[in-house]
Amino acid sequence: MPVKDSFYDKLGRGLSDIVTSPAEMLDSQYGMIETEGDNVAFFKGFLVQGISRMVMDMGHGVFEIATSPFPTPDYESLKCPPYDSMVVNDYPPGDLKNWY
Repeated sequence: MPVKDSFYDKLGRGLSDIVTSPAEMLDSQYGMIETEGDNVAFFKGFLVQGISRMVMDMGHGVFEIATSPFPTPDYESLKCPPYDSMVVNDYPPGDLKNWY
């Protein structure tokens, strides 16, 4: 049975959201350079999407820190998990098929 999150987990999530939120600006831009081009990546990826993600992460971090002292049943994050592409890869990967 997995260990439930605690006060320290929620506080740590909040601090890490605040500290790492500026990286969202660069991450969004670099993800679009190959598909959209340099100019679109700067305006759409950096200025629009990157800054909005940074503000959302900072707001979520402040919320996590502010509510961490108050006990809740599970201390789980309100942030959605990363996007799942729903693509099932074969296991084991092709280069490990005859490893035994």
